[in-house]
Amino acid sequence: MTREDIIRMAQEAISLKMEDHVWTMSTTHLERFAELVRVDERERIITKNAPEIERINAYIKELEKAVAAEREACAKLAEEPYEFTSEESHRIAAAIRARS
Repeated sequence: MTREDIIRMAQEAISLKMEDHVWTMSTTHLERFAELVRVDERERIITKNAPEIERINAYIKELEKAVAAEREACAKLAEEPYEFTSEESHRIAAAIRARS
C-alpha cells in the first residue's frame, strides 16, 4: 500500500478538513479509515495469493477424492464375509461409508 493509497483512504473516511497542515479525525472517522485499510489489504493479499489458493484448493479436492476412494475400498472389504454374518458385514460397510 502506497502513501497515496493511505491518504486517499483517509480522505474517503472523513470529509477532510486541513487547517495549518493538520487533519482532525473523530474516533468514528478513524474506525472507518481502519476498515478501509483492512479491506484494501485483504483484497491485495487475496489477489497476490490467488494462484496459490487455487493450487491448494485443487490439492484439497484431490485429497478428498482419495479419502473417499479409501473409505469405499474399506467398506467393500467389510462386505466380504470373513467371520462376520452378511448382516454384520453390511452394517460395518454402511458405518464406514457414513464417515465423511
